[in-house]
Amino acid sequence: MAAKNDGMSLPLVIFGSCLYFFAYAFSIMGNCFVLSVCYKRRGSSSLRWCIANLAIADLTFALLSILDFISFLWTWVGGQVTCKIQSFWIEACYTTSIMTLVLISFQRIKAVLHPLNARLSDAEGVKKKVVALWLGSLVVCSPLLYAYQVETLDYSGQIICTNRPFGDLGRQIYYSIHAVCFFIVPLMYMIYAQTAISLALRSSRRVFPSQNTFATSYMNRHRKVAKTLAALTVAFIICWSPFIIVRTLIYFHMLGDGHVLSASQLLVLLNTVLDPILYGIYGENLNFRQYLR
Repeated sequence: MAAKNDGMSLPLVIFGSCLYFFAYAFSIMGNCFVLSVCYKRRGSSSLRWCIANLAIADLTFALLSILDFISFLWTWVGGQVTCKIQSFWIEACYTTSIMTLVLISFQRIKAVLHPLNARLSDAEGVKKKVVALWLGSLVVCSPLLYAYQVETLDYSGQIICTNRPFGDLGRQIYYSIHAVCFFIVPLMYMIYAQTAISLALRSSRRVFPSQNTFATSYMNRHRKVAKTLAALTVAFIICWSPFIIVRTLIYFHMLGDGHVLSASQLLVLLNTVLDPILYGIYGENLNFRQYLR
């Protein structure tokens, strides 16, 4: 749902626009770089497929956000077709992103707790799971192809893309179920996964002596990947929680559709900038790229 700048001061609009273009440019450059690294590392790594998928979802989300920004400054462009397709794909990208983090969590638990089974079913199985994630996300978000339509505002003549035709009850039911199934439950699982991985690594440290080179290498490798997953999860929570909460409150008429929504939408875009930065931090300093081979 596109934000509106009615009543917003010019300095605030300029500041928000500059911040948006910063996030937009760095998101595209960062995620394209991640995809190029994943492409060059053509080995059969399950983690490579997951990170590439996350980068694709982030890149697609960022590219599509330009239509919302144009609508924020001016009016909706492209008519009914772009309204339905953009709104549908934006939500599908979000759904795929969080489910990809769940998949990474699942893969890390399997790699730490059952390393032999993980190696036997790794790369090919993850490829199929990634495809299944996208197909599932498209099915889950398909009602939005009906929900979103363009409308012309009576008082200004401005064209907007809105899901008001879905109705209050329809929006409340759909987005409440979506928030529970594709935000709250996945985050609970990721917290469980982080806890289980941490406990397993601590247990391994006690079982194997610190002088054991293999054990030390094993624990360091999984600890580095676990830190990356934890950082991605925390960034996702920080950037997406305000938007999910604000959107839910708006649909239940407990909050107005105003500047708070605009700020939360901008924060969501910043998440697509943070992900490549986090890959870089842990990739360079912790040799993360070696796990993409």
